[in-house]
Amino acid sequence: MMADKTTQNDKSSSDIQAHLDALLSEEDWSSLPTRRTGKSGVDEVAEATNFSANGYDDDDVEANLLWAKPRFDPSTRRLYQHERSTLKSLAVLGVAAAFLGYFISPFGQIQKFNVVGTQDLSDKAVLKAAGLQLGQPLFSTVHQSAYFNKLAQKNDPQVASLKLRLVGTNTVEVKVKEIVQVGYVKAGSRYYPILANGTMLKHGSASHPVGGLPLYDGFTSGKQLKLTLSEFGKLSTPLRHAVSEIVWSPDAQNAQRLKLYMNDGNQVLISADDLSKKLRYYPGMVAQLDKPGQADLQVGAYFTPYQ
Repeated sequence: MMADKTTQNDKSSSDIQAHLDALLSEEDWSSLPTRRTGKSGVDEVAEATNFSANGYDDDDVEANLLWAKPRFDPSTRRLYQHERSTLKSLAVLGVAAAFLGYFISPFGQIQKFNVVGTQDLSDKAVLKAAGLQLGQPLFSTVHQSAYFNKLAQKNDPQVASLKLRLVGTNTVEVKVKEIVQVGYVKAGSRYYPILANGTMLKHGSASHPVGGLPLYDGFTSGKQLKLTLSEFGKLSTPLRHAVSEIVWSPDAQNAQRLKLYMNDGNQVLISADDLSKKLRYYPGMVAQLDKPGQADLQVGAYFTPYQ
């Protein structure tokens, strides 16, 4: 039996060697058994290892392992790396193209401005002073709010501050803090608008006061005038337009006395430093009167009808 087993092993070794020789020399590989069996590499190795348990010697196992070992083509790795690099480049270009397309499309441009906070200035005047136009890039314009604020202050002295804020898909809010116009001063034969901070607007001169704002007269110093302008600028728009003239008129009892000529025919005596605080009571006072006269708001509130 030992001789039969030895003969059987020799025959198996001869068969394996013949199979390897045919594998190495055969030009038409299609006639040989297919190397890939559909099994995973782990299954093929396990199957080959089981040869030892079935009575095959180490040479048989080694030959079977060689047969089961998968081959690797280095060019495949290079191909995959090249494809991945190309895909990454295409992805970056795609994202860049999407951003560029958005910014140049109507969706990335300003289509509407909402101007808020103005009293005397028109929306058109604010936008012109700030250099804001429809169609400008949406996000870059809002991001540069400080730049447009400085530009508006430079071009229009009535703009105290300006701030941009995105409030809709393509809408930008322009919030303005305005230095209000409080009347006119006369220089030569011309009347010039003057602001609450004392700035005189040379570009708006006229031959007579317009717009229903008062004329300032009788002031002998810039300090007196600036105090009065600042106080008067704190009043509501309707009350500012109710006064036709403000005269600096001090007396022995009050060095800051003002005489206000109202559009309804009344006169008001009031201290300059109390102007914004006390003149707001004037509409309620005159509503109870049936005759024109003089209201004294310097100390308390008194009304004397004209004789």
